[in-house]
Amino acid sequence: MLSPELVAVLGLLLMFAGLFLGVQLAITLGAIGFAGCAMIIGFSKSISLLTTTPYSTVTDYSFIVLPMFILMGELAFQGGIGSLLYSAAVKWLGRLHGGLAMATAVANAFFGAISGSSLAAVATFGKIALPEMLSYKYDSKLACGVICAAGTLASLIPPSGIMILYTIFTQVSLSKLMIAGIVPGLLEALCYMALIYFRVRLNPRLAPRSLEVVPFKEKLLAIRWLTPIAIVIIVMFGGIYAGVFSPIEAGAVGAFTVLVVVLARRSLPMPTLRISLANTLYTSAMIFWVIVGAMIFGKFLVLSGLVDMLQDFVTGLAVPPIVILMVVLFIYVVLGCIMSVIEMLVITLPIFFPLLHGLGFDGVWLGILVVKIVEMAAITPPYGLNIYVLKGVIGDVVSIGGLFRGIFPFFIIDVLNLVLLVIFPQICLWLPSMMYQ
Repeated sequence: MLSPELVAVLGLLLMFAGLFLGVQLAITLGAIGFAGCAMIIGFSKSISLLTTTPYSTVTDYSFIVLPMFILMGELAFQGGIGSLLYSAAVKWLGRLHGGLAMATAVANAFFGAISGSSLAAVATFGKIALPEMLSYKYDSKLACGVICAAGTLASLIPPSGIMILYTIFTQVSLSKLMIAGIVPGLLEALCYMALIYFRVRLNPRLAPRSLEVVPFKEKLLAIRWLTPIAIVIIVMFGGIYAGVFSPIEAGAVGAFTVLVVVLARRSLPMPTLRISLANTLYTSAMIFWVIVGAMIFGKFLVLSGLVDMLQDFVTGLAVPPIVILMVVLFIYVVLGCIMSVIEMLVITLPIFFPLLHGLGFDGVWLGILVVKIVEMAAITPPYGLNIYVLKGVIGDVVSIGGLFRGIFPFFIIDVLNLVLLVIFPQICLWLPSMMYQ
């Protein structure tokens, strides 16, 4: 008779084998979780678990926030808000060294406040910003690099689909986590801009300066293009902070606000609206399917006692907790080379979060670190999904190898930012502490 801990270890090995063989993640997690529970508590009790978990998971009221934020991002993407943001940023930054690339970073930061999806951001600015930069003779690798890297800002700057998934598996306050992502997200955007500026100053051939002079009056008029995002931010975050509605309800309010904005601009015809709704249904169903499998697998790990055993083992080690954190973050970097963001979250959070939280680390701070590092995985070879999305948008303009070379300087900045967040947790925790005293 195998011990429950050994059954859990075998289950983890089978899970990785299923992923490498290309078996759908939800099926892999659900099947292994059910089989493991059957070996530990018996077949009949496991059948009951299998029948109740899907319903209790998808009918959880807190989960409604996920499709609402997905819908908000779809409406913003299909409604052309990204083009407005980029146009405004270009008016103000276009004449600087690397100005168009910096405008891309700034526009991504604003777009992240209503999108929440790095893939949507990459697709949007791959269509809008890349042709503009190439027309001004920007280096194609630099142009593509900033689009892929800046797209990850959508996951740090709230609302964020990755943050929502994190809170689903950890029960950390969604409102605090969203507020905590604002400063790190803006800091990262500023670091990208600084990198672009100094690279271009050292090598002007990377991005020739625009000679077009934009009158100050025209710059001021361009600010009106920020009105849509200002409306969404004021309504959504103002309502949360004022206590008018909860973060869960804010998802529906935000989606409705974006819908009103794009309909008022007449930038969302009925066929496009249907596409937005269909994409939301498809994405939500896919994610919920994975979450159900992950919940069954998580119950299996809890029943096995593996998480408690691992926590006891780590607690007994004669090393500082920060060393354990660094090891976990390194594991995320490695997993990012072979897994998608959703796969990493649903597999690792049931194991790593109790471990790290038990060592005394703040759950909100951990959330920002996890969101940051899993999005870094979206721009690392060979799995970097942002890279392949941009490749699908631009065709043969740049090779896959060129895209990865273009992203490398931004990845180094991401690593330095991650180190900064680890050393100075208050970068993440200061704003939530001020707003939730």
